[in-house]
Amino acid sequence: MKLEKFFQNIKERKSGIFSTCTANFDVLDFLFEYMKDKDGKILVESTSNQVNQDGGYTGLKPEDFVSKISKLARKHGIPEDRIILGGDHLGPLPWKNLNSEIAMEKAKELVWRYVKAGYEKIHLDASFKLGDDDHISPELIAKRQAEMCEIAEKAAEAFGRKPVYVLGTEVPPAGGTVSEEDYVTSLDEFKKTVELSKEAFKAKGLHDAWKRVVAFVVQPGAEFFGNSVRLYERSRVSDLSKALNDYPFVFEAHSTDFQPPERLAEMVKDGFAILKVGPEFTFKYREGLFALSFIENEMGFENPSNLKDKLLEIMKENPKYWNKYYESPDPVYLKYSLFDRIRYYWTEASNILEKLWKNFDGVDIPIGLISQFFPDLFYDVINKVISRDARSLLKERVLRSIKKYHEVIL
Repeated sequence: MKLEKFFQNIKERKSGIFSTCTANFDVLDFLFEYMKDKDGKILVESTSNQVNQDGGYTGLKPEDFVSKISKLARKHGIPEDRIILGGDHLGPLPWKNLNSEIAMEKAKELVWRYVKAGYEKIHLDASFKLGDDDHISPELIAKRQAEMCEIAEKAAEAFGRKPVYVLGTEVPPAGGTVSEEDYVTSLDEFKKTVELSKEAFKAKGLHDAWKRVVAFVVQPGAEFFGNSVRLYERSRVSDLSKALNDYPFVFEAHSTDFQPPERLAEMVKDGFAILKVGPEFTFKYREGLFALSFIENEMGFENPSNLKDKLLEIMKENPKYWNKYYESPDPVYLKYSLFDRIRYYWTEASNILEKLWKNFDGVDIPIGLISQFFPDLFYDVINKVISRDARSLLKERVLRSIKKYHEVIL
C-alpha cells in the first residue's frame, strides 16, 4: 500500500497512529518488542537536532539511524515494511544562527540525506528566523518549505522513493518552551498555511509532491511544561476539526506527551490522526531507572552506581542541554522536570548504567521493594505476569505509556 493511501485510510476510519520520536534505543527496543505481535505500522521518527549530516546530538547521521532501526527490526522479527521512518522538523533548525543562505543549504543537504537513507515521512519545517532574517513571514516559510521539497523530490527520483510530506509547525516551538502562553491554531491560520504552501509547491512545479502531502501540524492547545500539563479540550478545536472535511489531510499533533488516554482518544476522533510522543517515553525510562537506583541503595550493594547523584554531576558540568529550560540548576527540576532534558545525558552516563545493571544481574528484587518503588506493577509481579528482574520492571514502566498510545489509536 502506498503510504499516502495508508494515511487516507486512517482518516476515513477515524483511527490513528502514534509516532515515537526518540533516539533512545532502549525505549525503541521496548517498543519493538511490544509491537512485534501487534498489527499495523510502527512509526519512528528522529528530529533534525537528533540526527543530521553532522551527527546531531546523538552522533548519528540519517543512514546510521536507519541502520540501527533495521537491526532492531531484525532482532524482533518485524518486517521492515511495517516500519515507517520519519524525519521531524527537517529544515534549518540546527543551523538557525547562521545566515539564511548557509542555513538553507545545510537544510537542503539534510533533506537529501534523509530521503537517500530511506526515510518515508518527511516533515518540512522552515518556521525559524535565521541569522540574517529581520523577520519571518508565512510567505517566506512556505517558499523555503518548497525549496526543501524540491530537493527531497530530486533525491526521491535519484533513489527510487516517493516520500509523503507533513507541513506546518506547532506553537510553542519544537522541544517545548518555558513560557506557558496558551495558544491554539486558528482556522484562518490553518487555511492560510495550506494555501501558501500549495502556491509555493505549484511555483516550483511540485504537483506530484503536493498529492503526497498527508498532514499539517497545528497546535491543538495540548501542551506540557516543566511542571504542568495543559489538557486537550476538543471544544477549542471544533472549527479546525470540521475544516478537515474539506481537505485530504489529517492533523499531526506534537507535544501530546502526558495527556490522559481519554484526551488522546478525543484527539484522534477530532482528526489528529498522528500523535507525536517522545519525552513521555524517556521520562518513564528515567523514572524506572531512578526507582531501580533507590532499590539499589536499599539492597546495600557493595559497589552502588549512585546513578542519581552521578547523573546530576554530569548535567551540572555540561549544562547546554538544559540551561535554556531551567532558570537554575535546582536538582528537582534537573532530575524530575517533565521536559526530561535528562534524556540528553544517558550516553554520557553509560558507564554508570553499566554498573547498575551489573549489580542487578541475576537478582530477583524483593516483593516489598517492588511495592515501594514500582507500586503500579506490584499485582502483575505477584501474579507472575512480570518478572522480578530489573530490566523487566524498567521495560514495563515504559510500556505502560506505549500501551496507552497504542490502545487509543485503534
